[in-house]
Amino acid sequence: MAELLNSRTGPGGGRGGQTRIALYLSLVWVAAAGDHGTTRPASFWASLLGLQDPEGAGSRVVRSTWTELERRRFVRVQPGAYQGDVPTIWPLRDDGSGQPYSTPTGLDGDTYRRIPESFWASLLPEGELTGAGLVMYLAALRTAGTRGSAENLTFSRRYVTETFGLGDSTRKAGLRNLTELLVLEAETRVADDAGDSLRRRRLRTVYELLDPYRSPPPTVASSSNLSASQATPLLRSVQHGDDGDLQ
Repeated sequence: MAELLNSRTGPGGGRGGQTRIALYLSLVWVAAAGDHGTTRPASFWASLLGLQDPEGAGSRVVRSTWTELERRRFVRVQPGAYQGDVPTIWPLRDDGSGQPYSTPTGLDGDTYRRIPESFWASLLPEGELTGAGLVMYLAALRTAGTRGSAENLTFSRRYVTETFGLGDSTRKAGLRNLTELLVLEAETRVADDAGDSLRRRRLRTVYELLDPYRSPPPTVASSSNLSASQATPLLRSVQHGDDGDLQ
């Protein structure tokens, strides 16, 4: 996730990083079934991501983003037979290994988090979700899933850095963005810290992931039997001990 967010030259978090992550997640959503390949015009993806001028400038952004995702080994692009044909796009594994994508099983540590359709229906089209906000939203989905609750979530600097590889400025900016967009609700509480000879009081912010943006419940049918219109994207993690590392 941090690799997709960052620019080629270093840490990012701007519009380019947001577009790379959003486009990759959208590809996994649309191409959830079969061999995970899809042939759709750039204007389709531009509209799905809420980019301005989907037939023109938005399409150019999508095409350049596919090129960058292929360079980073997150997708495989097969050009059409003739110039101007729509290419076929396949997602690769979200760990950047370049291996073909496979639907997570949910077993033996091959776990995932489902992303609600409201992400595409309202959050992306509004155009106010930043790159930092997007990665912290994914972090919030995973944290809520790991803890079994969407309430009383905390995102300490150490937790976010060690688990997701994100810097403190990204953490702060992302949480602020999500709070402004009413994806997260923040509450400041007073917590007691024990010291050697005294106790000190400090403020701690806890968050609730609001209902429209929580992970939907698991489907009854297996993901391999779902059509692209029925499936939701999968955010995979590999478990190490009690706490997994995001791939």
